[in-house]
Amino acid sequence: MPSARDRSAKAGTPRQKSSQGKSPAPSDDPPLVLPSHQRSESPDSRVSSARSRRTDPAGLITDLTRLKEITHDARIQSPSYRKLLDDFGPDELPQTGFLDEQDGLEPRDTVFFGGDIEGRPQEIEDDIEDIDDELEDEFGEDLDNISSIGSDDEAKAAEYDTDLEVDAEKLIFPDRYDHDTSGKSAYLKKCEEIGVQPITFFLKHMHDTELVMKYHSLGPQGMKAIATPLEVNTVIEKIDLEGNYILGEGATYLTRVLRENVYVTELVLCDNKIGNEGAKAICELLSENKTIIHLNLTGNDIEDSAAEAFYEMLTRNASIKTLMLRHNMFEDVGAQWFSDSMNENVTLETLDLSFNRFQNKGCVLLAQALKDNVGLKYLDISMNGFGLEGARALEGALKENKYLTDLNISYCRIPDEAAVHIAGGLQHNDTLENLNIGYNPLQEDGADKIMTAIQVNQSSVLKLIDFGVLMVKKSFKALEDQLAEERGLKTIYGGVLPDCPRTKLRGEGREIDAMKMLLRDPMSKLKAYVEKEGYRMLDLLKSFDRDNSFTISLEELKEGIRRCNIDLSDPQISQLMRQLDKDGNGEIDFSELLQGNDELILKKRAAKKWQQAHDKTLEETQMEAKSEPKTYMSTIDT
Repeated sequence: MPSARDRSAKAGTPRQKSSQGKSPAPSDDPPLVLPSHQRSESPDSRVSSARSRRTDPAGLITDLTRLKEITHDARIQSPSYRKLLDDFGPDELPQTGFLDEQDGLEPRDTVFFGGDIEGRPQEIEDDIEDIDDELEDEFGEDLDNISSIGSDDEAKAAEYDTDLEVDAEKLIFPDRYDHDTSGKSAYLKKCEEIGVQPITFFLKHMHDTELVMKYHSLGPQGMKAIATPLEVNTVIEKIDLEGNYILGEGATYLTRVLRENVYVTELVLCDNKIGNEGAKAICELLSENKTIIHLNLTGNDIEDSAAEAFYEMLTRNASIKTLMLRHNMFEDVGAQWFSDSMNENVTLETLDLSFNRFQNKGCVLLAQALKDNVGLKYLDISMNGFGLEGARALEGALKENKYLTDLNISYCRIPDEAAVHIAGGLQHNDTLENLNIGYNPLQEDGADKIMTAIQVNQSSVLKLIDFGVLMVKKSFKALEDQLAEERGLKTIYGGVLPDCPRTKLRGEGREIDAMKMLLRDPMSKLKAYVEKEGYRMLDLLKSFDRDNSFTISLEELKEGIRRCNIDLSDPQISQLMRQLDKDGNGEIDFSELLQGNDELILKKRAAKKWQQAHDKTLEETQMEAKSEPKTYMSTIDT
């Protein structure tokens, strides 16, 4: 079937008919030939061009598209203009007008063909109508599809956004494009995967620098879920998971994700029962991760079999500053490993091995290692079995060590005869600032020796010494006051022993039963009445105080005692008044009444201690009398 182009070529185009015998209208602008336009072709444009050549062998549509890009004339895409351009012969080329600008030539919007279009508006309109009719008769509804070939594809290619390709990858691989530094999305996904309930507290505090989740019942699986976001979290610096029972399995999950973490500096896993398995995993972690400098593994049932792992970690890690291992199950074998660690590691500053199971041998090893250590500043080995041998080794450590500032040896079964060794060490030490030696079987004489050694050492820098609840002598109190005034030393102890009345046996110089003397004390009888009636000292004061002055006069005291039927004579009441009236103003106030009660308690303690010593002496005398009956009989007669 002949095309429209062929029919128009044979019959003559309307443009040719209308232009016969007429000359072109004059134009103000000189006609210029359109310069060739070169551009690089992309693969998409090459595909579009190939598709166009199949439907447009002459390449007309492609040329029109290029022409439109140069002239910015939207009319060029219409089918009328394509048909009109198709009617021209080879000598009648499309031309465009140019305006002469200061910097060169720029294309103008008017397109003309062999002359200025604006000069022949009616002719152009007639031609367009004839061409439109012919094209519609030929192609019908397919005309719009034909006109869009090439140009629409290239327009779409120009508008193509390459970001869509990244978005598709985000949909397929969302984990690659997850920039959530808190790890929230990773945590929720992991909880769903392993079937645990997400913890709201954790979600709320993921952006805090300190994650403190004590006693949240995590367990191993909960720890596994939390470990996942910690791998990408760049905010948290301290992790405290005390009391979550994560076991060794949970500790292993945690160590896997903290290997490359360079933000967490403090790890607290107290009371999680991680055992030897978890302890070894933690030690392996710290052998590689040098960012964590504070480690607390208190109360995790760690035994000697894991002690070697701590040795390996401490010899490899020169960054760790604090190691807390209290309330575990280390014994003398473990003490050997820690002793070796103290000899080799020079950066560890705080070591807590309290409440373990070290006996004399283990404590001696630790004390000997302390002698040559040059890094530790704080050492807590309380609640272990030092005994006399451990105290002897500790004397050498206190003499030689020049770095330790805090030492806790409370509850270590240090006997009174070991006080001389502690005193010997303190007499030559010039770095120790705080010493806790309380709750050992020391007595007042041992405390006196220690305080005397501190007084003699003019280079001592002790600021605090704690004797627990030990009762001391008045001589101790005098030394305490002197050192407090001269050096600012603070001393903690149970109280000062009063001078108990002592009565001598005839010809033997021995003391009689001090408890009987105590029971004769009028304050003892007053106290017995208060305890029997279930009163408080304040109740007694209110009962005796008739004038509501919150003080008790001698007359009120006598009246109250008689009213309560307390077995005290007038001389005893007068004696009681002298005991309680500390300021001598003739009245007893509430503070003086309480002070008298405290003194009575101290007297009871002292009398009990004396009674025990007296009974022991009597027992020894009886044992000796078995071999010397005459001596025993003479004792009884006396």
